[in-house]
Amino acid sequence: MTPDLKLEVTGQPREYRALKLALRVLLVSALMAITLAIIYWVLSQNYPFRWRPALQHLDAFNKGLVLTLQVSAVAMILGAALGLLVALARLSPLFFLRDMGTLYVHSLRNIPFLVFILFMYFGVAPAFQSGAAVDLFGWHIDGRLFWGILALSLFEASFISEIFRAGIQSIHPTQMEAARSLGMNYFRAMRYVVLPQAFRVVIPPLTGELIALVKESALLMVISLPELTLTARQQGSQLPFQFEFYTILAAYYLAITLPLAGLSYLLERKFKIGGREEVS
Repeated sequence: MTPDLKLEVTGQPREYRALKLALRVLLVSALMAITLAIIYWVLSQNYPFRWRPALQHLDAFNKGLVLTLQVSAVAMILGAALGLLVALARLSPLFFLRDMGTLYVHSLRNIPFLVFILFMYFGVAPAFQSGAAVDLFGWHIDGRLFWGILALSLFEASFISEIFRAGIQSIHPTQMEAARSLGMNYFRAMRYVVLPQAFRVVIPPLTGELIALVKESALLMVISLPELTLTARQQGSQLPFQFEFYTILAAYYLAITLPLAGLSYLLERKFKIGGREEVS
Protein backbone atom coordinates (compact mmCIF):
# COMPACT_ATOMS: atom_id res chain seq x y z
CA MET A 1 0.00 0.00 0.00
CA THR A 2 1.42 3.38 -0.97
CA PRO A 3 1.83 6.12 1.68
CA ASP A 4 -0.86 8.28 0.05
CA LEU A 5 -3.34 5.42 -0.04
CA LYS A 6 -2.50 4.48 3.56
CA LEU A 7 -3.12 8.05 4.67
CA GLU A 8 -6.45 8.03 2.86
CA VAL A 9 -7.54 4.74 4.50
CA THR A 10 -6.49 5.49 8.06
CA GLY A 11 -7.36 9.18 7.93
CA GLN A 12 -4.20 10.24 9.78
CA PRO A 13 -0.51 9.33 9.53
CA ARG A 14 0.83 6.98 12.19
CA GLU A 15 3.21 9.59 13.66
CA TYR A 16 0.39 12.10 14.14
CA ARG A 17 -1.79 9.57 15.95
CA ALA A 18 1.10 8.56 18.21
CA LEU A 19 1.74 12.20 19.09
CA LYS A 20 -1.96 12.76 19.73
CA LEU A 21 -2.06 9.74 22.06
CA ALA A 22 1.04 10.96 23.94
CA LEU A 23 -0.52 14.40 24.44
CA ARG A 24 -3.74 12.84 25.74
CA VAL A 25 -1.78 10.73 28.23
CA LEU A 26 0.16 13.79 29.42
CA LEU A 27 -3.04 15.82 29.79
CA VAL A 28 -4.84 13.10 31.75
CA SER A 29 -1.76 12.57 33.94
CA ALA A 30 -1.53 16.30 34.67
CA LEU A 31 -5.23 16.49 35.59
CA MET A 32 -4.89 13.47 37.89
CA ALA A 33 -1.80 14.96 39.54
CA ILE A 34 -3.60 18.25 40.16
CA THR A 35 -6.66 16.45 41.55
CA LEU A 36 -4.55 14.32 43.90
CA ALA A 37 -2.62 17.40 45.04
CA ILE A 38 -5.86 19.17 45.91
CA ILE A 39 -7.18 16.13 47.80
CA TYR A 40 -3.86 15.80 49.65
CA TRP A 41 -3.95 19.48 50.64
CA VAL A 42 -7.54 19.20 51.90
CA LEU A 43 -6.73 16.12 53.97
CA SER A 44 -3.57 17.68 55.39
CA GLN A 45 -5.67 20.38 57.05
CA ASN A 46 -7.08 17.79 59.48
CA TYR A 47 -4.68 14.85 59.33
CA PRO A 48 -0.96 14.99 60.16
CA PHE A 49 0.70 12.83 57.51
CA ARG A 50 3.60 10.72 58.79
CA TRP A 51 5.18 9.31 55.67
CA ARG A 52 8.75 9.05 56.97
CA PRO A 53 8.08 6.56 59.79
CA ALA A 54 5.58 4.68 57.62
CA LEU A 55 8.07 4.24 54.77
CA GLN A 56 10.50 2.64 57.18
CA HIS A 57 8.30 -0.47 57.08
CA LEU A 58 8.58 -1.06 53.33
CA ASP A 59 10.57 -4.25 53.96
CA ALA A 60 7.41 -5.90 55.31
CA PHE A 61 5.46 -4.76 52.24
CA ASN A 62 8.19 -6.09 49.96
CA LYS A 63 7.89 -9.52 51.56
CA GLY A 64 4.14 -9.39 51.07
CA LEU A 65 4.67 -8.32 47.45
CA VAL A 66 6.91 -11.32 46.76
CA LEU A 67 4.32 -13.70 48.20
CA THR A 68 1.51 -12.03 46.25
CA LEU A 69 3.44 -12.38 42.99
CA GLN A 70 4.31 -16.01 43.72
CA VAL A 71 0.73 -16.91 44.56
CA SER A 72 -0.63 -15.10 41.50
CA ALA A 73 1.89 -16.66 39.12
CA VAL A 74 1.36 -20.24 40.32
CA ALA A 75 -2.42 -19.84 40.49
CA MET A 76 -2.49 -18.40 36.96
CA ILE A 77 -0.49 -21.30 35.53
CA LEU A 78 -2.61 -23.92 37.28
CA GLY A 79 -5.83 -22.06 36.51
CA ALA A 80 -4.96 -21.72 32.82
CA ALA A 81 -4.09 -25.42 32.53
CA LEU A 82 -7.30 -26.49 34.27
CA GLY A 83 -9.32 -23.88 32.39
CA LEU A 84 -8.13 -25.26 29.05
CA LEU A 85 -9.13 -28.79 30.08
CA VAL A 86 -12.57 -27.58 31.18
CA ALA A 87 -13.02 -25.67 27.91
CA LEU A 88 -12.12 -28.76 25.90
CA ALA A 89 -14.54 -30.79 28.01
CA ARG A 90 -17.36 -28.32 27.30
CA LEU A 91 -16.63 -28.56 23.56
CA SER A 92 -16.20 -32.33 23.61
CA PRO A 93 -18.45 -34.53 21.47
CA LEU A 94 -18.98 -36.68 24.60
CA PHE A 95 -22.09 -35.47 26.41
CA PHE A 96 -20.95 -36.45 29.92
CA LEU A 97 -17.76 -34.36 29.56
CA ARG A 98 -19.83 -31.40 28.36
CA ASP A 99 -22.20 -31.75 31.30
CA MET A 100 -19.39 -32.05 33.84
CA GLY A 101 -17.61 -29.01 32.40
CA THR A 102 -20.82 -26.98 32.39
CA LEU A 103 -21.59 -27.94 35.98
CA TYR A 104 -18.08 -26.95 37.09
CA VAL A 105 -18.16 -23.57 35.39
CA HIS A 106 -21.63 -22.52 36.49
CA SER A 107 -21.10 -23.75 40.05
CA LEU A 108 -17.92 -21.81 40.73
CA ARG A 109 -18.85 -18.69 38.76
CA ASN A 110 -21.92 -18.24 40.97
CA ILE A 111 -20.11 -18.53 44.31
CA PRO A 112 -18.40 -15.49 45.87
CA PHE A 113 -14.65 -16.04 45.97
CA LEU A 114 -14.56 -15.18 49.68
CA VAL A 115 -17.04 -17.96 50.39
CA PHE A 116 -15.05 -20.40 48.27
CA ILE A 117 -11.83 -19.61 50.16
CA LEU A 118 -13.54 -20.22 53.50
CA PHE A 119 -15.06 -23.44 52.17
CA MET A 120 -11.71 -24.75 50.94
CA TYR A 121 -9.64 -23.79 53.99
CA PHE A 122 -12.10 -24.35 56.84
CA GLY A 123 -14.18 -27.07 55.17
CA VAL A 124 -12.21 -29.15 52.69
CA ALA A 125 -8.79 -28.88 54.38
CA PRO A 126 -9.94 -30.37 57.72
CA ALA A 127 -11.75 -33.11 55.80
CA PHE A 128 -8.36 -34.14 54.40
CA GLN A 129 -6.83 -33.77 57.88
CA SER A 130 -4.54 -31.08 56.56
CA GLY A 131 -2.41 -29.51 59.27
CA ALA A 132 -0.26 -26.40 59.32
CA ALA A 133 1.91 -27.92 56.57
CA VAL A 134 1.02 -30.02 53.53
CA ASP A 135 3.36 -32.75 52.37
CA LEU A 136 3.27 -32.69 48.56
CA PHE A 137 5.66 -35.09 46.77
CA GLY A 138 8.21 -34.68 49.54
CA TRP A 139 7.82 -30.91 49.73
CA HIS A 140 6.54 -29.38 52.96
CA ILE A 141 4.28 -26.47 52.00
CA ASP A 142 2.56 -24.03 54.33
CA GLY A 143 -1.07 -25.11 54.56
CA ARG A 144 -2.32 -21.54 54.08
CA LEU A 145 -0.24 -21.18 50.94
CA PHE A 146 -1.30 -24.55 49.51
CA TRP A 147 -5.03 -24.13 50.07
CA GLY A 148 -4.94 -20.46 49.07
CA ILE A 149 -3.31 -21.25 45.73
CA LEU A 150 -5.62 -24.22 45.18
CA ALA A 151 -8.74 -22.15 45.88
CA LEU A 152 -7.56 -19.33 43.63
CA SER A 153 -6.63 -21.76 40.82
CA LEU A 154 -9.93 -23.66 40.92
CA PHE A 155 -11.97 -20.47 41.05
CA GLU A 156 -10.10 -18.71 38.23
CA ALA A 157 -10.23 -21.83 36.05
CA SER A 158 -14.00 -21.39 35.77
CA PHE A 159 -13.49 -17.95 34.19
CA ILE A 160 -10.42 -18.85 32.14
CA SER A 161 -12.25 -21.83 30.65
CA GLU A 162 -14.82 -19.47 29.13
CA ILE A 163 -12.02 -17.41 27.58
CA PHE A 164 -10.55 -20.54 26.01
CA ARG A 165 -13.95 -21.74 24.87
CA ALA A 166 -14.72 -18.43 23.19
CA GLY A 167 -11.29 -18.44 21.54
CA ILE A 168 -11.76 -21.97 20.18
CA GLN A 169 -15.24 -21.20 18.93
CA SER A 170 -13.93 -18.10 17.13
CA ILE A 171 -11.95 -20.37 14.79
CA HIS A 172 -14.00 -21.15 11.68
CA PRO A 173 -15.47 -24.68 11.73
CA THR A 174 -13.96 -25.38 8.32
CA GLN A 175 -10.54 -25.56 10.02
CA MET A 176 -11.67 -28.57 12.02
CA GLU A 177 -13.43 -30.07 9.00
CA ALA A 178 -10.31 -29.73 6.87
CA ALA A 179 -8.16 -31.38 9.54
CA ARG A 180 -10.62 -34.25 9.93
CA SER A 181 -10.70 -34.72 6.15
CA LEU A 182 -6.92 -35.22 6.26
CA GLY A 183 -7.37 -38.19 8.57
CA MET A 184 -6.83 -36.50 11.94
CA ASN A 185 -9.04 -37.53 14.82
CA TYR A 186 -10.82 -34.91 16.93
CA PHE A 187 -8.07 -34.54 19.53
CA ARG A 188 -5.20 -34.31 17.01
CA ALA A 189 -7.13 -31.74 14.97
CA MET A 190 -7.78 -29.72 18.09
CA ARG A 191 -4.15 -29.92 19.20
CA TYR A 192 -2.39 -29.19 15.90
CA VAL A 193 -4.89 -27.03 14.01
CA VAL A 194 -7.47 -25.29 16.20
CA LEU A 195 -5.63 -24.58 19.46
CA PRO A 196 -2.57 -22.85 17.90
CA GLN A 197 -4.92 -20.39 16.23
CA ALA A 198 -7.11 -20.00 19.31
CA PHE A 199 -4.16 -19.10 21.54
CA ARG A 200 -3.63 -15.98 19.46
CA VAL A 201 -7.16 -14.90 20.30
CA VAL A 202 -7.11 -15.68 24.03
CA ILE A 203 -3.76 -14.14 25.01
CA PRO A 204 -5.08 -10.56 25.50
CA PRO A 205 -8.10 -11.55 27.67
CA LEU A 206 -5.91 -13.94 29.64
CA THR A 207 -3.70 -11.00 30.55
CA GLY A 208 -6.78 -9.15 31.74
CA GLU A 209 -7.82 -12.18 33.78
CA LEU A 210 -4.39 -12.16 35.42
CA ILE A 211 -5.16 -8.65 36.68
CA ALA A 212 -8.39 -9.91 38.23
CA LEU A 213 -6.50 -12.82 39.79
CA VAL A 214 -3.93 -10.49 41.39
CA LYS A 215 -6.71 -8.41 42.93
CA GLU A 216 -8.61 -11.47 44.13
CA SER A 217 -5.47 -12.74 45.86
CA ALA A 218 -6.02 -9.96 48.42
CA LEU A 219 -8.91 -12.00 49.85
CA LEU A 220 -6.46 -14.69 50.95
CA MET A 221 -5.86 -12.50 53.99
CA VAL A 222 -8.92 -14.17 55.58
CA ILE A 223 -6.89 -17.38 55.99
CA SER A 224 -3.95 -15.40 57.44
CA LEU A 225 -1.74 -15.74 54.37
CA PRO A 226 0.80 -12.89 54.79
CA GLU A 227 0.39 -11.33 51.34
CA LEU A 228 0.18 -7.59 50.69
CA THR A 229 -3.25 -6.87 52.16
CA LEU A 230 -2.69 -8.78 55.39
CA THR A 231 0.71 -7.09 55.72
CA ALA A 232 -0.92 -3.66 55.53
CA ARG A 233 -3.57 -4.66 58.04
CA GLN A 234 -1.01 -6.03 60.51
CA GLN A 235 1.18 -2.94 60.21
CA GLY A 236 -1.84 -0.69 60.67
CA SER A 237 -2.95 -2.56 63.79
CA GLN A 238 0.46 -2.09 65.38
CA LEU A 239 1.20 1.52 64.42
CA PRO A 240 -1.04 4.60 64.01
CA PHE A 241 -0.24 5.03 60.30
CA GLN A 242 -3.35 3.46 58.77
CA PHE A 243 -3.79 6.06 56.05
CA GLU A 244 -0.15 5.82 55.01
CA PHE A 245 -0.05 2.02 55.10
CA TYR A 246 -3.19 1.56 53.03
CA THR A 247 -2.01 4.18 50.56
CA ILE A 248 1.23 2.22 50.20
CA LEU A 249 -0.85 -0.94 49.73
CA ALA A 250 -2.86 0.68 46.92
CA ALA A 251 0.35 1.90 45.29
CA TYR A 252 1.81 -1.61 45.33
CA TYR A 253 -1.27 -3.07 43.64
CA LEU A 254 -1.26 -0.30 41.04
CA ALA A 255 2.42 -1.04 40.36
CA ILE A 256 1.40 -4.61 39.54
CA THR A 257 -1.85 -4.10 37.66
CA LEU A 258 -1.18 -0.98 35.58
CA PRO A 259 1.72 -2.55 33.60
CA LEU A 260 -0.44 -5.65 33.09
CA ALA A 261 -3.29 -3.47 31.84
CA GLY A 262 -0.93 -1.78 29.39
CA LEU A 263 0.39 -5.16 28.26
CA SER A 264 -3.16 -6.40 27.74
CA TYR A 265 -3.94 -3.36 25.58
CA LEU A 266 -0.80 -3.83 23.47
CA LEU A 267 -1.45 -7.54 23.01
CA GLU A 268 -5.05 -6.83 22.04
CA ARG A 269 -3.88 -4.48 19.30
CA LYS A 270 -1.08 -6.81 18.19
CA PHE A 271 -3.22 -9.94 17.97
CA LYS A 272 -6.38 -8.23 16.77
CA ILE A 273 -8.04 -10.48 14.22
CA GLY A 274 -10.15 -9.13 11.44
CA GLY A 275 -10.05 -5.61 12.90
CA ARG A 276 -9.27 -2.30 11.28
CA GLU A 277 -7.23 0.58 12.55
CA GLU A 278 -9.20 3.15 14.46
CA VAL A 279 -10.04 6.32 12.59
CA SER A 280 -10.25 9.40 14.78
